[in-house]
Amino acid sequence: MPGDEYFGSNDAEQEIERLNRVAKQLFWTTPQNRKIHLTVPPTVYPPREDTDVLAQVVQDYPHPNGKRFLEIGCGSGAISLFAAQLGFSVTACDINPYAVASSRNSAQVNNIDIDVREGGPGPQTDGEVQQWAGDEPHDVIVWNLPYLTPEKDTQHLGPLEEAALLDTDDRGLVNRLMHHLQTSNILTKEGVVYLLVSQNERGKGARTLCLRNGFAVRTITTHTFDDGECLEVLGIWRPFQSHSKSYQKEIDSTNTSLLNSDEKEGGFLQAGRQTAGHGRRGRVWSHEDVAFAGSWVIHERSATPNPGLLQLQGGLALFESISALTGTADTQILKWPNDVLLSIDGDLRKVGGILVEGVSQGKYSRVILGIGCNISAQELEKEGYSIATLQELNIEITLTKFQEVIQAAVASWFEHKNGVKELSPKAVIARYTAVFSNGIMALGEPIYRRQKMAFLKTESEGRIILQDNNGMTYIIQDGEDITWTNFATI
Repeated sequence: MPGDEYFGSNDAEQEIERLNRVAKQLFWTTPQNRKIHLTVPPTVYPPREDTDVLAQVVQDYPHPNGKRFLEIGCGSGAISLFAAQLGFSVTACDINPYAVASSRNSAQVNNIDIDVREGGPGPQTDGEVQQWAGDEPHDVIVWNLPYLTPEKDTQHLGPLEEAALLDTDDRGLVNRLMHHLQTSNILTKEGVVYLLVSQNERGKGARTLCLRNGFAVRTITTHTFDDGECLEVLGIWRPFQSHSKSYQKEIDSTNTSLLNSDEKEGGFLQAGRQTAGHGRRGRVWSHEDVAFAGSWVIHERSATPNPGLLQLQGGLALFESISALTGTADTQILKWPNDVLLSIDGDLRKVGGILVEGVSQGKYSRVILGIGCNISAQELEKEGYSIATLQELNIEITLTKFQEVIQAAVASWFEHKNGVKELSPKAVIARYTAVFSNGIMALGEPIYRRQKMAFLKTESEGRIILQDNNGMTYIIQDGEDITWTNFATI
C-alpha cells in the first residue's frame, strides 16, 4: 500500500514492541468544559492542541441535532464522542484497529452512542467506502489530517503510529478525499467538510486542490504553536447548491440583466456570448472566441456593503481560479483592484477582470459581481493593446472546467454557508495584500499625479495607499487614477 516504501522490517518490529506499553487513561476537557474519559493504547493519537482547535469548530456548527457526522481518522475518539454529546448522529473510522478498539471502549465507558468502523480513504484494496463511512450521506465530515511530510531514510515510529502523523499517500490524502466526495455519496448535497491541515508544503496546496475539483473552500480558524507551526481548519462544500443557475446563448450584459431581475442572492447568470459587455467606466469588454462571461447576485440585504472590499474579493476569486487551473501563481498578476494579468515571456497582458455594480431600492441594496475571462482567441493583438488567454498557459483548460472552478472560487469568497463563518474584512485585506504585493515587481512602480510612488498597504475600505519620495501618502480611490511603469492600461 502507499507509504510502504517509508517503512522497513525494523520499523514494524519496533512498533510491535511498542504495543507492549501500557495504555494511557486520561480525561479530555471539551469546549463545553465536560470531561470525557479516554483509554489511549500505544500507536493511537491522543488529544492534543489540534484536537481542541477542531473541537471548537465542531461546537460552532449550528443546529447539530439529528445531523449525520463522520470523523475520518478518529484516533482516541475524542472529537466523535464530543460531536455525539452535541446531538450529532456519529460514525467514526480509523485505519488503525487499536484506534477503533479505543474509540469503542471510550464510547461504552462514557455511555455515548457512536458507530466506529475500521478503514478510511485509501486505495481500493483498503475497502469500499461503505465499509468505513456507512451507507448514508453525512451532513458534516471532519478529518484531522496527518500533516507531517514523510522523509525517506529517517527514523519512523512505525506504520500504525505514523498514520496519525504523516501523509504517506502517494496521491496525497486531500486528493484522495476529493475523489471520494466526487464519486460517492458520503457527503450530503448541502454538507460541509472540516479539514485540519498544516500550512506546510502539502497543507498549503489543499485550498488549490479543492478549487481544482470544484469545491468551495474557506479558512475557518488558524492556530499557531509556540514553535511557529501554523494549523488551519478549512471549511469545504459544494458551491451554490440551493441557488439558481441560468444560461442565455446571447445577451447584452449579464450584469445588467441580473441587476434588473428578481434573482435572489446567490443567483447566477452565464452568457454564451455578450454583445454589450462592459468594464469599469463603461469600457467595452470584447467577448473572444472562447470566453467566460457570468454574473452573480452577491448582496441583496438591508445592510450597505463595502464596495471596495467586494471588488477585492472578486479579484481574488478570479486570481485563485486561474492559479488552480494552471497549477501555479507565478504567471498571474493581480492588478488592483479588479484585473488579472498574465506574464508571458516578460509581457503583461490582461486575461480577465471583474466588475461590481449595484442599485439601491429603499432600505435594500442589490450588488452584482460580473467576471469575464478569455479562454482562447484567434487574435491576441487588438487595436492599441494585446490580450491574454488561459490556453496560452495550458491548452487543456476548457470553458467547462473554468466554469466549475470559478463557481467554487466565487462561493469561497461570497456564499453564505451554513456551518462556515463569514470572512472578516481583516482576512480579506490580508489575503489580497499578500497576493497583490507578489505581483508589484512585475507591474513596476505605480504612477500617480505624474510621480512614481511606492505601494504602502491596502486599507480597510479596499483602497490602496501610495507614498511619494518625500514621504507624503495618498489614498487611491480608483484604479483608473494610477498607471504602472510595466503595464499600459487598456
